[in-house]
Amino acid sequence: MNNKRIISIDIFRGLTIFIMILGNLSPDSRYTYPTLLHSGWTGVNIIDIAFPAFIFIMGVSTVFAHSLRHTDWLGKVIKRAIILFVLGLLVNHLPLVFTAIFSTDYTFAQAGNDFLTYFRPFGVLQRIALVYLIGTIIFQGVSRPWPLFVISLFLMGISSVGYYLYNPAEPYNEINNISLYIDQHIQGISHNYMQALYDPEGPYGTINATATMLLGCFAGQTLNSRQGLSFADNKNTKALFSYGIVLLLISWGWSQWEIISKPLWTAPYVLSMAGIGMISLSLLEGLSHSIFFRFILHPLRVLGQNPIFVYLLSEWGLAMLFAIPHSGEPLYLWLYHTYFFTEASAFTSTFTYTLLWDLGFVILAEIMNWKNIVIKI
Repeated sequence: MNNKRIISIDIFRGLTIFIMILGNLSPDSRYTYPTLLHSGWTGVNIIDIAFPAFIFIMGVSTVFAHSLRHTDWLGKVIKRAIILFVLGLLVNHLPLVFTAIFSTDYTFAQAGNDFLTYFRPFGVLQRIALVYLIGTIIFQGVSRPWPLFVISLFLMGISSVGYYLYNPAEPYNEINNISLYIDQHIQGISHNYMQALYDPEGPYGTINATATMLLGCFAGQTLNSRQGLSFADNKNTKALFSYGIVLLLISWGWSQWEIISKPLWTAPYVLSMAGIGMISLSLLEGLSHSIFFRFILHPLRVLGQNPIFVYLLSEWGLAMLFAIPHSGEPLYLWLYHTYFFTEASAFTSTFTYTLLWDLGFVILAEIMNWKNIVIKI
């Protein structure tokens, strides 16, 4: 392997970030297309694919990471995990600072009190950090594809057994399961996301999230021998497509006794998301060698070159726009209500507003690409 970026991985990563941002920026969930909202306790919408897809492609990228080939790889992995975790804490709590800065009736003293009262230790980047740390250590110790696959199944099995041991009668009960118990008794309800009964990025789900990354490593190892660079003659790409189909079938079988749940990150959810990831990556690997499709997918490619940086900007930008008051409401909502929203086309206008913001981040990514700026986090 050389030092050049792998186009299909960048496109895949850019697509996941694009969908994640699209789901996060909606100004009004009442007028958001249902598929762009997180599903309930069971089932999957398009927006529910983005986060596990990002963790999956993180596993794929790990296989091709040059930094892991040095003797000091562990120190670099720990350092990156710490940085990601700290950035996640800032994503969770910088909105308090923004509100104290821009609001006339919310002080820094109140912000400090709310920080201590509702401090949330976990979140999207924190889960990525923990999974990256654990998954990379496992990969470096094993590295061969099929042992990685077996370990991922083992982790999913441990998670499933935990649910049944804790509540044999109703292992995935919405108000009484092992994941919820850990969220309530280790960090406490006041420290969960939105002070809910459970935290969607809580500790227990990290087990299966790690399995998701390892399945990504398995996919990366499958593609590692990149000699036939076209979909027609690359046997590894065809194999990856086939493995994706198999995972979807296994997911269907497993779902006969375990629910597909994004909040719990259950085993069938892992298998189905990894299956979709393998199929998608195999197709993108083939399409990326076509000049036409490379041109069409270029915006996603540049977005995938700085995914964490763009994600952070979207989170902090949204938090700031919500903290700035204007005419009795947050500036973000004022722009939406003043220039976009119409009752006659509520869903379309809401989607258009969200999409334009998302495209703005794509433009930013393109500018960074022009200037050859890659911010590695």
